[in-house]
Amino acid sequence: MRKSNAPSKRGGFVSPIITSSNISSINQLGNNALKERQTSILDKKSNPGVIHKQDQKPNLDSTKCSVKTRYFTVVYGKPTKKKHKTWEGDGTLKVEEKSAILKDDSGVVIGQSSKLSNPVFTDGSQLFIGGKEIEIVCEILTDGQNIPSNKRTLDENVEEEAKEEFSSKKKKLLDSPLSRSFSLPKDIVPLSNGFTPLVMPRPDDQHQWHYNPGHLAVTDVSVDPFLCRVLRPHQREGVEFLYRCVMGIRSPGWTGAILADEMGLGKTIQCITLIWTLLKQGPYGKVPVVQKVLIVVPSSLIENWNNEFIRWLGSHRIKLFLVNKKRKPKDFKSYHQIPVMIISYEMFLRCFDEIKDIKFDLMICDEGHRLKNSNIRTNNVLNEMNCKRRILLTGTPVQNDLQEFFSLVDFVNPGILGTLLEFKTNFESCIMASREPNAPKELVDDGEKKADELNRATNSFILRRTQSIIGKFLPKKHEYVVFCEPSNLQKCMYTMATDYWNERETGAEQISHLAVISALKKICNHPTLIFKSNNENEEENVINCLLKTLDGYTFRIEDSAKLKVTAQLLENLKGSKEKIVIVSNFTQTLDLLEKVCNVKEYKFLKFDGSTVSSKRNDIVNTFNSVNSDVYVLLLSSKAGGVGLNLIGGSRLILYDSDWNPATDLQAMARIWRDGQKKTVHIYRLLTSGTLEEKIFQRQLTKAGLSEAVVDSTSNSASIKLSKEEIKDLFTFTGKDKCLTHSMLNCDCSGDGVIPEDGLKEEIENDDSQLLSNKSSQSSLRMNQLLQWEHHDVPIDPEIIDGMKLNKSEFYINFIFRNTTQCN
Repeated sequence: MRKSNAPSKRGGFVSPIITSSNISSINQLGNNALKERQTSILDKKSNPGVIHKQDQKPNLDSTKCSVKTRYFTVVYGKPTKKKHKTWEGDGTLKVEEKSAILKDDSGVVIGQSSKLSNPVFTDGSQLFIGGKEIEIVCEILTDGQNIPSNKRTLDENVEEEAKEEFSSKKKKLLDSPLSRSFSLPKDIVPLSNGFTPLVMPRPDDQHQWHYNPGHLAVTDVSVDPFLCRVLRPHQREGVEFLYRCVMGIRSPGWTGAILADEMGLGKTIQCITLIWTLLKQGPYGKVPVVQKVLIVVPSSLIENWNNEFIRWLGSHRIKLFLVNKKRKPKDFKSYHQIPVMIISYEMFLRCFDEIKDIKFDLMICDEGHRLKNSNIRTNNVLNEMNCKRRILLTGTPVQNDLQEFFSLVDFVNPGILGTLLEFKTNFESCIMASREPNAPKELVDDGEKKADELNRATNSFILRRTQSIIGKFLPKKHEYVVFCEPSNLQKCMYTMATDYWNERETGAEQISHLAVISALKKICNHPTLIFKSNNENEEENVINCLLKTLDGYTFRIEDSAKLKVTAQLLENLKGSKEKIVIVSNFTQTLDLLEKVCNVKEYKFLKFDGSTVSSKRNDIVNTFNSVNSDVYVLLLSSKAGGVGLNLIGGSRLILYDSDWNPATDLQAMARIWRDGQKKTVHIYRLLTSGTLEEKIFQRQLTKAGLSEAVVDSTSNSASIKLSKEEIKDLFTFTGKDKCLTHSMLNCDCSGDGVIPEDGLKEEIENDDSQLLSNKSSQSSLRMNQLLQWEHHDVPIDPEIIDGMKLNKSEFYINFIFRNTTQCN
């Protein structure tokens, strides 16, 4: 039987620890060198597993007297008299008596001096070397404990260590907080200068048994101070959670994670903090956990990720490799100093053969719900990457059904829920059956138990927080679901289209329901959109039937209630300091809105699928700029509805709805997020009694599914709609004011008053452990419409005025209204 190299637990295995960061990093050394070095250190001690704290405090005075050559990590730049200097990069300074040599982080000599006159080499001191001004970051001690036992020269080792030790261009490198069983020497200052340190959890003995066979010293891994100062409490929690997951601490044997925070909570900065920390530090011998990181994102977010790295780390700390037409993935191998590659999903598929042989230690997939189908090529190709540490970022982990949820889970931690067949048997069948409105109580109870079991099985690597957690940092948000009365022309054409379907559904001349659905959506947005065909024969047949209604037609805004409400809102806000985002799923609809903006002479920008990647970031920056006079941004929910920060706008109109609730939720979250200063108003427009309202109802059932599995809430006011209720897509009477309110079985008077008892019960029933703020005005979810205000006609003029919808009351049948104010 082969004997394991892991440390024996017999005789009481004790984790080796380092109690001061004065011991140099041994990053980049080979395994043999690491073992030699640790052995040489541990052999000195009476206890082979412990380095005693009294041995960690070097005699600085004796060091200065006995060491002829000293080494420092520094930052350098051009000489300047400015108080706040801008440094060009990181470097290493080698000092011998009165001479000094300055090298950059690649080892190239960039300055030297042979006549140093009484220089002061303390942390933070500044001096001139050659043509460069430098600032000392910290000294690299070279006593016996810190000299690696390998064949490289001392100079090479120290310069290599200097690169890995450097963590902040200006801030002093401070010691990490120690294990609770040890106390800090009096002359070591804790990391608490104006902020609370964020120290990652130390691995336990079981983790060391599996991952530290070389007996390397256990060191603290802590987030750099410049990042600690900007992280919000929930983001600090998220960084620690992700660290536990990718290190296999939270779930032994599994190293994947899903960060499922709702939009606007800062998933990007949490990942950037984790990446920076793992690139520079590690729990065993200070060896960095990762060297190369792959980030896969939608094409529209590549520049956004680049900007976020620069925003939080600065361009001098880290270099990124952004894959585009000029920079190919194969070139990444030659850039040894660049640790992070950012690539779009489309480019990843195209260039997979160039990427598959690159060894990545961490892979992050933004908007990870793209991988919801385990059979698509993107999912399969990403699964072929030999990278076990995987993180998915998504604001909507459950969109349509539990099989999609399984696909995401199985991607980050393959096999943790068994096979798909086992998952269906153990979880999906029971949970989905219990979600039916008419399900017996026994089945409902069994489904809830299974949902709780699934939640417990996955909450060790899935973290989800809702927007209410940052409500105290954000301004008030008003949300409206506005049901618009279809015009006479819309009623006429809509009835013709549904009759066309009903006549052919059971006859010899059958037609695809998709063709009719497409025509109905166009009629709801504006009847003139049916002029533009997608060249599909079945849809053309429907359109040809409808075109007879438009003989000699002249375009009018009033022929679409939604367009009239939108136009009136733009008119009412004209001249104000507010900016408006209008979102649609269809390019043709955006073209129509563009026409309205041109006629009314509103200055606008347009962001859709035809917008070239190089201009997308400029559009966002221009819209957000306080100096820009742009009034409207026309946004495609598919091309720009994810990941963009559009805090320059304070009002958003969701002009049409998508079958997938995630698409709409992503789009609506563009303006209510970190950095927003103004009160936010979000309008969802629906044409009463039509397919749009039924799509909205279907979204509510999907939101309820997500709540059951991921959010772990148990709200009595969550809505359940039967399959029969969402199946009747093509029924239209033209008389319904608000089918959704009718289906709620709500007996309110439509005056916007929420029964206090009902609201109290709703809040008390919310047992989510992720939410700490249970304010009565906390962010109610879209599938909790029973607790929104219900406004029937005639609508209170004050409500209409507050929504800035004056002169459009005639076109509005019903309004659901909710206000979020958590601070």
